[in-house]
Amino acid sequence: MNIKQYIIACLSLLVLVSCSEKDDAIVEYADWKNKNEKFFEAAFLAHEYDQALLKYSLTDETSTKYSDYVLVKEVSSEEDAPEATPYLNDTVQIHYVGNLIPSPSYSAGYQFDQSYLEPFDWDTAVPRKFAVNGVVTGLTTALLKMHKGDHWVIAVPYQMGYGTVDNGEIPAYSTLIFEVRLEEFWTKRKGDRY
Repeated sequence: MNIKQYIIACLSLLVLVSCSEKDDAIVEYADWKNKNEKFFEAAFLAHEYDQALLKYSLTDETSTKYSDYVLVKEVSSEEDAPEATPYLNDTVQIHYVGNLIPSPSYSAGYQFDQSYLEPFDWDTAVPRKFAVNGVVTGLTTALLKMHKGDHWVIAVPYQMGYGTVDNGEIPAYSTLIFEVRLEEFWTKRKGDRY
């Protein structure tokens, strides 16, 4: 084999390896936009969640676009929790887990972030602090309706998540599923802690 044939053989092998790796990545999230749109629409129409919250910045209560809503399933709440809810400029302290919808390798959805190590332990878990307006729009929409102690599962359409671009490990067009418990919040206007 001469040098030219050797280089061609190496390049061919490199192309095959590259295609193979790329094909695996594509299979995991193949037709991802369509799958996410169908997942969210089906959950919305089947009333799998307790509430559909209109995006906080919209005032038209009669929107017919699924992407204008965040879906909420109430897991639990505190009986004696104050009636107050966070404002847009407040700071919240939450426990959370963020997942994508199910895919070939992740039957429960790929877990892209969490505030604690598993298994969850109330004695050692430390909630994270965020500005209410410092998270994706869909999570902001839900946080504005939560009371201290509320524990919700929140489905955020990609339009109120990271949209049409990849964000680190989160592919474009991803519906985000958050399990959130609101532990504390502070209002900037008064400095009050609830």
